Amino acid sequence: MANIHSMSAAGSDLVRRPSWVVPARGDWQGISACAIVLAEDTGRVLVKQCVPADGAGIEWSTWTADVLAGQSPLQVAINTIADRCAYEGDLALSRLTPFSDARFFVQHNYVAVVPQEFEPRIEGCPGYQWCDLDRLPQPLSPALAHLLDRSGSDVRAMADLYKGIHDLSETFDPTRFED
Repeated sequence: MANIHSMSAAGSDLVRRPSWVVPARGDWQGISACAIVLAEDTGRVLVKQCVPADGAGIEWSTWTADVLAGQSPLQVAINTIADRCAYEGDLALSRLTPFSDARFFVQHNYVAVVPQEFEPRIEGCPGYQWCDLDRLPQPLSPALAHLLDRSGSDVRAMADLYKGIHDLSETFDPTRFED
């Protein structure tokens, strides 16, 4: 199971006990949880190739799962990354703006920050790719497109921050501060 850590007190809503849980009214409640994985060491995001349910052709997506009765979107996001990616390392989640369509569903979006890129286990998908946000392969799945449409600037700011820190660490020379 992934080790969960809060990124910071401000801006991170990681909670051990969810603030709300979907009430029991049947199985699927029209709610999903979507998480885009961001590598701290490179500032790149992980996307996977998948074939949509309608079989219309391969598209690029991220990890999305249905939130069933009695579950919290946050816990579903954590479990999806741990189970579907076979990720077992440290993980920090930050909530992004949810997407909602009153006629159909609500998608709770998260950024899952991992310390470094890893090789995920992708079952039932042709492949995966770590890439910069400005070089995402096309076409994007509706879930990923909605996430980026609503919260792309937040994800980009986080990616730029980590990429900048990584670039600085490669050029940092502690001896230049010595007398």
